[in-house]
Amino acid sequence: MVWCDELVSVLFPYLDTVRVDPVFLADDAVHVVARTRDAVVRCPDCAVPSERVHSTYDRHLADGPVGDQAVRIDLAVRRLYCENAACPRRTFAGQVGGLTVRYGRRMPAFRRVLEAVAVALAGRSGARVTQALDSVVSRMTLLRLVMAVPDPAWAVPEVLGVDDFATRRGQHYGTVIIDCETGRPLDPLPGRDARTPAAWLLAHPGSEIICRDRAGSYADGARTGAPHAVQVADPFHLLQNLGTAVERCVRRHNACLKPPDADANGIVNIAFAGPESTTKEMSPIEARLRERHAIVHSLLDQGHGIRETPRELHMGGKTVRRAARAETPEQMLNGHHQPRPSQIDPFQAHLDRRWAEGCTNAIHLHAELKKLAYCNQWSWGMNRAD
Repeated sequence: MVWCDELVSVLFPYLDTVRVDPVFLADDAVHVVARTRDAVVRCPDCAVPSERVHSTYDRHLADGPVGDQAVRIDLAVRRLYCENAACPRRTFAGQVGGLTVRYGRRMPAFRRVLEAVAVALAGRSGARVTQALDSVVSRMTLLRLVMAVPDPAWAVPEVLGVDDFATRRGQHYGTVIIDCETGRPLDPLPGRDARTPAAWLLAHPGSEIICRDRAGSYADGARTGAPHAVQVADPFHLLQNLGTAVERCVRRHNACLKPPDADANGIVNIAFAGPESTTKEMSPIEARLRERHAIVHSLLDQGHGIRETPRELHMGGKTVRRAARAETPEQMLNGHHQPRPSQIDPFQAHLDRRWAEGCTNAIHLHAELKKLAYCNQWSWGMNRAD
């Protein structure tokens, strides 16, 4: 058993407000036995002072490690009567400032350490790091600590960003407010209609520029909530729309490109692939879009109406109208439906041959590709794990 007032005051300065009894080592942990002092305590509801004791009970608090050993504080806390007859609380437990909080099982200082770990590493990774702190904390506890951390204070920026996000794609969406000068998200909002940004802008005036996407609901919300602010388009959506428009224009005029043998200067035009290679490299999505376009226009040419065609084809109305508006299949295509080169293309012939021979084991095929100098991030991660 160890007993030294100076040592305890240095290692545990927050225990000055309580009476410390023995400090001993048991079960690979340092146990500090303490009890609250006999002092007047105010009721947390009515603030009436009281010193009439109802009972006592023990609280077991976890603290940060000392000397590479866990610390447990066994604190005897008093429960007192409330002297105010009109107060709905009859008894209450006395709290020690800097030492205990209601329903808390950890010291406030140690809780701040766990909050920092949770903010930096979140769930499972943070739970593994806390083992080095001689404390067993679950991932859900760390996530609750993150959710309980108050949001940092911020001022309304001059350049405000408004964009949507999906909690469940195609089902539930929300709106996020972003500080475009720092790139920090400020506030997530439920829904993405015009009323959502309008209500937020009315409650937080001061923005001079609103950067948003091309959604009409956000335009209406910005005009309602901040009529004097200048609205600008999001650079990402501008570049995306520009790239899509350029690609559709090029595909629409693909037939205007001359074959390589028709070039008078003898320069080979690698942009022209020919009809055979185009059909060969056609992706399943592109083939489905072309077939859908042909079927929709065939029914429309036969006299079917735009409302009758979706029922005949068992398709959505928007899908049929989009195919009907497109004069050629190329107008329905964009970059997402085109085949993209991959790292496995140089080894495709080897894979096809091995698959035809009956070797369908992915692990064996991957080992053979590694011998053929194939390496990607996944295989690099496997090598590191080995």
